[in-house]
Amino acid sequence: MEKLQITRSSPNHDELVELYKKEKNSKLKERYHALFLMHEFMNCTIVAELIKKSRRTIQTLVKMFNEGGLENIVPNTPPGRPSSLSEEEKETLKADVLTHPRELGYEFSNWEGKSVSYHIKQKFGVELSVRQAQRLLHKLGFTLQRPRYKFPKADIEKQKEFLNDFKKVWTLSEKMA
Repeated sequence: MEKLQITRSSPNHDELVELYKKEKNSKLKERYHALFLMHEFMNCTIVAELIKKSRRTIQTLVKMFNEGGLENIVPNTPPGRPSSLSEEEKETLKADVLTHPRELGYEFSNWEGKSVSYHIKQKFGVELSVRQAQRLLHKLGFTLQRPRYKFPKADIEKQKEFLNDFKKVWTLSEKMA
């Protein structure tokens, strides 16, 4: 049986190392790593042990690279169910979330998972769970923030006086115990 090796001359070892260093996608980075190690060791078993993958995985990667080059080893899009909302609907939702809910005719004042889920059902006719609506908000670049209440009639001096009195009572009760 013939020993499997890289038959392409481009990219060479040094170019693969540079691609490896610059790559952000972890799966593609791992594939570049395996390929430049194959240039060094020319043995699928050794490379598989070094990067903790099966020998079969390395063999498949080398065959893919030999047949189609770098374009052939780029990972496919991840599997999964397609989004319930189109890109235009997501942009519309993003614009809606940037406006105050009361301006859109809702009774609530804050956007959160439950209210966004309700809004999506009303506007687009798509039912999403609260958690899925939260994930969608996160993908659109939003973070959960709670409003802090301010009491406009509060007297700051009386609050400080209360805290001082409370500390005195607390220290007295500790001494008596």
